[in-house]
Amino acid sequence: MVLLSDLKIGEVGIIKNINSDLSSRLNAMGLIPGVEIKLLRKAPIGDPLEFEILHYALSLRKEICKDVEVEISE
Repeated sequence: MVLLSDLKIGEVGIIKNINSDLSSRLNAMGLIPGVEIKLLRKAPIGDPLEFEILHYALSLRKEICKDVEVEISE
């Protein structure tokens, strides 16, 4: 398992766990255990990060991504 913030550009992970007070809000945005998420790009200074999840683009602050555990998809 790795943190969502540790994905490399183009890498796909499967969400396993969310350890945040914002978990219900993140669930509403599609971050649900079992869902695939792909890192599309990083801002020039590294924050925020843009992901593809459930066929839409989602930008998240790196600090929030540190609370999401993913398993790298083969």
